[in-house]
Amino acid sequence: MELQIDLGINQLLNLIRQLPPEQKVLIKRELEKEVSEKEMTIQKNELMKLLLSGPVMTEEEESNFINFNNEFDKWTKNLFV
Repeated sequence: MELQIDLGINQLLNLIRQLPPEQKVLIKRELEKEVSEKEMTIQKNELMKLLLSGPVMTEEEESNFINFNNEFDKWTKNLFV
């Protein structure tokens, strides 16, 4: 069974003001949690868009990077052994 009530924001605020302080705190926590989750989702989407729109290595650049990294590893191992 579901009950739906059409309340305006002012009516809702008036009802909340009538609640005991403990219940007001619970409502506040739930609303902050909901807002926080939505903000995190938005931030994740924005980060994903940023990362996907960034530069991508070509196969040649990747090969050069791997070769450089291997040579650098050899050099540091020989230098500090």
